[in-house]
Amino acid sequence: MRALLQTFSWQELRHHPWRNAAAVVAVMLGVALAFSVHLINNSALSEFSQAVRAVNGQPDLELRAVQGSFDEAVYARVAASPQVAMASPVLEISTYALDDSAGQGKRQLLRIIGVDALAVAMVAPGLMPVPAKDADRMALFAPGAVFLNPAARAVFAGDRLRLQDGLQLH
Repeated sequence: MRALLQTFSWQELRHHPWRNAAAVVAVMLGVALAFSVHLINNSALSEFSQAVRAVNGQPDLELRAVQGSFDEAVYARVAASPQVAMASPVLEISTYALDDSAGQGKRQLLRIIGVDALAVAMVAPGLMPVPAKDADRMALFAPGAVFLNPAARAVFAGDRLRLQDGLQLH
């Protein structure tokens, strides 16, 4: 079979060299065109995703500990890197909270996100705390202030929350 293929292919190549060269060039151009369309599509999707992340206030990169706490020295090294334009620490824990005003003492699971109020607006506007409508404009900087999302406001009606840390309430 191989000898037969060589005989006929060699004959065709000898009689019509430009036709075979044109076929090879056409295949090469087709592959190059498909690859360029793939690259352009990938670039457009990447830019669109980055724009959506920026509009939604999501950071370009997050460093998280797999388990336990995160070494603060790593954050300092990352923030000092010349490739990092802006960095802001975010502390996130899940704990239980009790509403003091309800008098029931019912525990509710609460996810707490601690942010730097001065830097979070530039890094991740989606994490920016929103004070209550009747709150003081400087409430954002008050120590011990908690800003609840609408779902948590429906559960905790009072002005004070007690948080559980291990077996202690604060």
